[in-house]
Amino acid sequence: MNNKGDVSSIIYVVMFLAIVGIIIFLVSHINSELFTELQKNLNSSDYNNSEAYEVTGEFLATNESSLWDYAFLGIFFGSLIAIGLSAYAIRVSPIFYWVYGLLSLVTLSLGVILSNIWQGFSSNAEFATTLTRFPIMNSLLGTWYPTVVTAIAIIAMVILFGKPPGREEGYI
Repeated sequence: MNNKGDVSSIIYVVMFLAIVGIIIFLVSHINSELFTELQKNLNSSDYNNSEAYEVTGEFLATNESSLWDYAFLGIFFGSLIAIGLSAYAIRVSPIFYWVYGLLSLVTLSLGVILSNIWQGFSSNAEFATTLTRFPIMNSLLGTWYPTVVTAIAIIAMVILFGKPPGREEGYI
């Protein structure tokens, strides 16, 4: 079965981006909370001037979890490139354009559901400080996710059905 360039790949990417975003967000939050508690416990014990206390203080001072925000952006653009290459690599009859468009509505509804899940998840007061370190992820998965999913579907449709007619599949 040749499954390149189909709607299910877009659905997988939409779900993948949401899952990766939530995992990165949670791991960053747990990591920050763990080191904060560790520093509090070391401060209240006999180890407040030890190497462990200094290392936890350095970690909290130079918390580079905002770097994961850019990593998520890289994963996002990598997924866009993968969908574009997958759509270019196969020839599809133009008859299926409207079927593909209707199935893209399923993808859009999935994007709306995942956006609502992200907004409900990130609006928790406990995640307020963690959310400030992830503005790109919050924009993509929260406010703009339905628009992003629509743009992904439209770009895939343009690439998939906009190729000149020919007998051979596209080469990557």
